[in-house]
Amino acid sequence: MDDISVPPPEVSASATEHLTYDKVASALDGLTPLDLARLDAVERRYLGGTDFAEGDLLQEAMCSALFEEKRCPRITRFIAFLVQSMRNIAGHRRDRLQQQVPIEDVTTGERKSKFELKASGPSPEDAAIRAEQDRGASEVCAALNVHYGADEEMSMVLLGWENDMRGETLRDFLGVDQARLDYVIKKIRRIARREYPKGWRR
Repeated sequence: MDDISVPPPEVSASATEHLTYDKVASALDGLTPLDLARLDAVERRYLGGTDFAEGDLLQEAMCSALFEEKRCPRITRFIAFLVQSMRNIAGHRRDRLQQQVPIEDVTTGERKSKFELKASGPSPEDAAIRAEQDRGASEVCAALNVHYGADEEMSMVLLGWENDMRGETLRDFLGVDQARLDYVIKKIRRIARREYPKGWRR
């Protein structure tokens, strides 16, 4: 009887372009105390208008990455991927809670929200403006990261800027003093002027 061998399964392009389960697990294990402090700082910025307790949003982003509900591209810095995941997860939860049908309080007859939100969410107009600003910031940072991605401090400054961090908040996010932050920003501006002499164009 002829031996018919089964050809090995083809590896899809998608599988090679994204981190595998093992790589994600390794990346999670490799997060430093400074990385975790940075992620905690970002998480606190996105809790408003959600029902997430502190720590839950970051945990949700980590689980989504580990179980491949959201897949991290190999070219994306892992901490930046977790930040983007937290932003998306918080946004979806905020939208879902705002769509909840209020329930009537049986004792007072008043209609109350099903959930007590941590903070009132933005108006639809403000949310639309913020979404457009976020898309613009993401486009700029994605383009600039091509040039800065290998430098962790520059990448972290861009990530901080993308998440509206300035001054003391940005210094704490990077874990540097003002002199070092000024130096990193000068490097970013120098490269930006060289790569985009006419300024950023969409």
